[in-house]
Amino acid sequence: MKRASMLALCLASLIASGSAMAVADIKGYYLGAMAGHSTLEAGEFDESAISYGLYGGYYFSKNFAVESTYVRTDNFVDVGDVKANQLSIAAKFHHYFNNTYSMFIKAGMAATKVEADLDYDGNGWLWGTGFNMAFDNGINVRIAYEMLYTDLDATGLDEQVESDWGNVYLGVHYQF
Repeated sequence: MKRASMLALCLASLIASGSAMAVADIKGYYLGAMAGHSTLEAGEFDESAISYGLYGGYYFSKNFAVESTYVRTDNFVDVGDVKANQLSIAAKFHHYFNNTYSMFIKAGMAATKVEADLDYDGNGWLWGTGFNMAFDNGINVRIAYEMLYTDLDATGLDEQVESDWGNVYLGVHYQF
């Protein structure tokens, strides 16, 4: 119990000292990695899996960036093999509470592929939102949620399946 209280106190101190870790200029490239939890709904399929990926982008100004993301999942099912991946590009808008803490929203396009007995792929759109914490050494930590909507075409079939892919993740990136 003491250890948990000490950890909570340290975390609160870190968050409260955010203004001491302010970032002066936010422009240029950034590159990071993410890990999280995805849920995929496609037709009758509704499962979840661990997700991981890379993201990067360019800040044109403090409040606007263009971001590209690649996300891959672990196996969605215990028996068999169902994995998914997506590549996206999105416009990202930030609102800064101060130089350390910000929220963002993003919207864009995504190409999705689901690998199973039959492979499914398609293009769709995405939206996302998140919270970002910037440190003065160029490191940023974010927690975010993204949702992708895609009509997936089955390879070799005329059928199309609507899919909703939600991904909540923790990301760490470096601002160059």
